[in-house]
Amino acid sequence: MRKQVMLVDDHPAMLMALKSMLQDQLLFEVVGQAQNGEECLRSIKEMNPNLIILDLDMPKTDGFDVIRRIGLMYPDIRILVLSSLDESVYGGRVRSLGAHGFVNKTAGADIILSACLAISQGYNFFAHGRNGNSSLTDNDKLALISDRELQVMKYLGKGNTNQQISDMLHISNKTVATYKTRVFDKLGINNIADLILFCRNNRIIES
Repeated sequence: MRKQVMLVDDHPAMLMALKSMLQDQLLFEVVGQAQNGEECLRSIKEMNPNLIILDLDMPKTDGFDVIRRIGLMYPDIRILVLSSLDESVYGGRVRSLGAHGFVNKTAGADIILSACLAISQGYNFFAHGRNGNSSLTDNDKLALISDRELQVMKYLGKGNTNQQISDMLHISNKTVATYKTRVFDKLGINNIADLILFCRNNRIIES
């Protein structure tokens, strides 16, 4: 039986290319497409896919939240992230949220198809381990941090809460949480204690 596949990407050209590639294979049938996270979540029940191929950087609801919500509502659906973002930075995050594979958009069709096949058969498909940044130096990790993320990082390192940072920077609590998640992912950490230690070791905050 052919695997039912749903494609989610905000670029029509990418959707068209993926559909063409998969339709040439006897193992897959594209049953639906969506151009943002909300459209994907609304369509899943009707489309009933076995596999969702999903971008991360999308309008409205991003891929991270979509993965989390699919995992809660439809735990049997398999998820392949196909993104231009770096797996070494984001692979661990999407894996912890419930994705089953990560392939960069620059990969060839053979890699993408191999990932689809492996994931649809119950395997995972990741090039990097859960802590993709473990081989990077602290300077390498800091180079990944944006100016705004560094600003939030300093406040977190000093012990400020999300709400306090929200008030000081005049941004929403949700935006602070997003920056916090990105910082954790890029540094390869998962708690505030490790963040404070990293900040002190690298003189981002005073000991």
